[in-house]
Parts: sequence; structure tokens; C-alpha cells
Amino acid sequence: MFHLKPKRILSKATCAIACVFILAEAGAQANAAVVTRAAETKDSEVANSSSAHPFLGDDPVSIRDRMVNRSTPTGAPSLGDRVLGLIHSPTSQRNSDSDLMGADLSRDLTFVVAVPYGIRYNAEKHQLTVNVDLSGDDPAGIVLRKTIRGPSGRRLVVAPEARSKGFIQNIEIIEIDAKKNRKTTVHGRVILSPEVYAEANGDFAIAIMGNLVPPYFSDRIDHSDPTDDEPTDITTRTSRLYVAITAVWLISPQRGMVLSKALRLSK
Repeated sequence: MFHLKPKRILSKATCAIACVFILAEAGAQANAAVVTRAAETKDSEVANSSSAHPFLGDDPVSIRDRMVNRSTPTGAPSLGDRVLGLIHSPTSQRNSDSDLMGADLSRDLTFVVAVPYGIRYNAEKHQLTVNVDLSGDDPAGIVLRKTIRGPSGRRLVVAPEARSKGFIQNIEIIEIDAKKNRKTTVHGRVILSPEVYAEANGDFAIAIMGNLVPPYFSDRIDHSDPTDDEPTDITTRTSRLYVAITAVWLISPQRGMVLSKALRLSK
């Protein structure tokens, strides 16, 4: 009887020590898993950013048309009246805000701009460098959309024959006003693992977020007759949105991935 009690005590102590080692090992494994997940998140700079759905922004054409419709008088205006009515000049802050609310434009807007160039990946450093100029031909604005309809007559005809042979172009440009600072170039560096870079598969775009501010919107139509240097009849419509930009992201739109939220605009 006297030998049973020490044996029981020894057995309980052995079990307690074993439990301590098991719990310690489990805790170490859990901590390692947490550290691994944290490292992966830091490595790719992707936090709650992956989605099975494509990343869709606001349609610049739809935004422009809403602004035009809000600033065009009711009734059946002539073509000339409609062109003159394209220029939106708010008479007061109160009326302008009312126009925005009526057109569902008082909310934050997001525009997605494709990036055909300006992205470079260093496989050794796992670093993606962003250096993208969004100004196009005009450094005063960030181009959201540019479409050209019609053939060019350059090197095909001379100026007097351009119209008769159908060399007529209509160019539509929708852009964000870059204000006086003319910041239209997107810069940034992103740390991406090779796996995340491969998953993006070259599908990169810039997401620009912000809200409309006075004077909100302007529209300009320019026409140039054919010349010997450019034997094309060209009509250019430039629609400008005045946006206070709050964030610039790098995304992979078709894969629903946000790759960086720390890009910046500069000249």
C-alpha cells in the first residue's frame, strides 16, 4: 500500500509533462502557420483582395452621358442647342449637388484604366515596378477612354480629296482633369511572389477612386479641316470630369485581385 501512492504520483507527473510537451508542440505549429500566412500576405501585398469575380469600375461613357442629360434642357432641342448645352457650368453649389444626386453621382466613383505598358517585374527581388503615364497626348488630363472612328487619310490622299473619299474621323476622349499640378503618372513598387505574379498573367490595370468636385464636368468639341500633313477631316470631342482622387490601386481586374493600394500620382 505504501508503494502504490508514490507510483500514482509519478504516473500523474509523467502525464502532466507529456501534456505540456504536446501543447507546446501544437502551439509552435500554430505559430508557424500564422507566421507563414502573414509572410505570404506581406509578400504579395494582397489583403482580402482575391475574388472569383472580375473587378469592375464605373463606365466613363455612362458618367459623361448622365452629366450631359442633367445639363441639357427638357423638350426636343436641336442638334445645335444640344452641342451648346454640353458645357456644364453650375450656377450654384446647391444646384450642382442636386444634379449629382439626381444622376446618382454624389457617391464615390471608381475608374479602371488598362495598363498596356509601364509594368516591370524583377524575379530575383520579387519586386513589381509601376511607372505608367495616363495622360496620353494631353498632359492636362488622365485619359479614361479614347475611341477613334473612321479611317485616316495620311499617306493615302491629299487634303482636297479627304472628305470626298471618306477620310473622316470622330475622336472621343473622356478624361479626369489633372488640375494645375498635372499629376498624370502613376508610380509605385509592389512586392509580389512569383506565384502571385504568375496568377496575374499580365492582367494589370490602375483603379482610380474619387468623387466629383466643382465644376464637375465640361465638354469641348474641336474640328480640324484636312491639311497636307494630316489629310483627314477630324472632329474631336473631349469630355472632362473633375474628380478629387482619393486612392490609386494596382489591380488584376479579370482575376479580381488588388495587388497594391499604395500607388501615387506624380508629374
